[in-house]
Amino acid sequence: MHSDATDAELLQAFRGGDTRAFETLVRRYQRAVLAIARRFTRDEDDAEDLAQRAFINASERAGGWRGGSFKSWLFRIVVNLAKNHLRDIARFDRSETEHEPPPSAPEAHDRLEAREQQKVVREAVARLPRRQREVLLLRIDGDLPFAEIAQALGITEVNAKVNFHHAVQKLKDWVKPQG
Repeated sequence: MHSDATDAELLQAFRGGDTRAFETLVRRYQRAVLAIARRFTRDEDDAEDLAQRAFINASERAGGWRGGSFKSWLFRIVVNLAKNHLRDIARFDRSETEHEPPPSAPEAHDRLEAREQQKVVREAVARLPRRQREVLLLRIDGDLPFAEIAQALGITEVNAKVNFHHAVQKLKDWVKPQG
């Protein structure tokens, strides 16, 4: 029954005391919420914590949800939590060192190149202005249409499209293919 229900129906059932309804929402959006959280943090544990906190926050505030897209509302929660997380860790000097044994498999070179390219892309995305980065992440990781991105960020749909376009253009300029 729950898997066919709309988000609004599931929230209404949850507000009526059906905890399994919210579990369905978690299963429906957990992958996307975790993907968004990962974009804001390098640490997998922090990303999982942010995703979990987003769902807890949404469940606690479900009574205040007044319609619109639950998906964009949930993504706004995770983005806000992630921004707060970044602000908080910026206050502390946490040097993160990776203690990984060097790769020894035959494909080690390919793995290292792929990891380096991922690092370049991640750093380029991090260099984007805040609004462009948020729009890009909600569009790619959240798979949100521009109207829902606009709603989630409190901007116009045209503004969301313009920010996305500028972000993509900057990334194309900054991340040139090797070879």
